[in-house]
Amino acid sequence: MRTITFKADKRLVNWLEKESKALRVSKSKFLRDVMEERMNRFKGKSCYDLTKDACGSFRSGVSDLATNINYMKNFGKVKTR
Repeated sequence: MRTITFKADKRLVNWLEKESKALRVSKSKFLRDVMEERMNRFKGKSCYDLTKDACGSFRSGVSDLATNINYMKNFGKVKTR
């Protein structure tokens, strides 16, 4: 097994120590389990796969939103007061 190193703030270290102690496992084992669970939960799924139940379910009230360039004016710009 390979070793990895990462930086964590005090809050994360405290959480890691508390959780691993509560489960009576090493910090390494706890982190492996958390990473494995996360990897399996989203394995092979795209952003669309994760949100497809909501895609297309909202109406903007504008029929040409995707094609009318006037709606793109100032898109992505920070509004100043």
